[in-house]
Amino acid sequence: MAERMTAGEALAHFVQSIDPEKAREERPQIDAFIEAFGPERPIGELSARDVARFAAQFQHDSVEDATQLEPVRAFLAYASRLAFTSENLVPALHLGPSAGGARGDSAVVELGGEAYKMTVEGLAALEKELEDLKSERPRIAEELRAAMADKDFRENAPLDAARDAQAHLEARIRDIEARLRHAVIIDPSQKQGRANVGSTVKLLNVSSEKEQTFHLVSPNEVDPAKGKISVESPVGHAVINRRTGEEVFVEAPSGRLHFRLLEVID
Repeated sequence: MAERMTAGEALAHFVQSIDPEKAREERPQIDAFIEAFGPERPIGELSARDVARFAAQFQHDSVEDATQLEPVRAFLAYASRLAFTSENLVPALHLGPSAGGARGDSAVVELGGEAYKMTVEGLAALEKELEDLKSERPRIAEELRAAMADKDFRENAPLDAARDAQAHLEARIRDIEARLRHAVIIDPSQKQGRANVGSTVKLLNVSSEKEQTFHLVSPNEVDPAKGKISVESPVGHAVINRRTGEEVFVEAPSGRLHFRLLEVID
């Protein structure tokens, strides 16, 4: 994804993920950073040297303290979590040990229970769904206006339907935006042979001696027909962070299942 994304596009992606008022407040500092790097340059080319150079110049030119670089830190942390950059560049700002911005499982620890682990493909699908949902807003708004033209609200089924549709639409938009704010792309290099989001696992049912292969994905990416199961499913939960050769037990409606991991492919 990073190879296809410019710095300007990465900024737009980040701004969309945060509260609009906060975006307005923090945009000037991030805009300055992106302008210094080059908005049309691929975000994947951003290096620690680029970040350190901007931070040094900012502190040289500005009468304000280094905490004014916090918006840039937040942007870099976001870019790291979603693997837009090839490494975590937050330390290059030299803001101290609490600066944050980890990658992979370290980012999951930082975000705690709010972390939403997903694959690059899942991220793209979620972004596309969000874009499609937002494009529905004008249509539903027009339906509301048309329904409200009927002054008799007591038995106005079209108005009720339009209000329900709007409520469901906005709820889904908020849900997706929350997931994107806490999205973490798991770095394959950090898996160290352990099953995680994005891994393909080959399992042996010890009792039946049958083999099964699954691809572990986030809940919104599930596709049983393609062998994609959620890491939150019983099987996914059982094998997460397990290595080849380990054995796990899964509680299923038909009883307890015994599996051995034959292979874990990152």
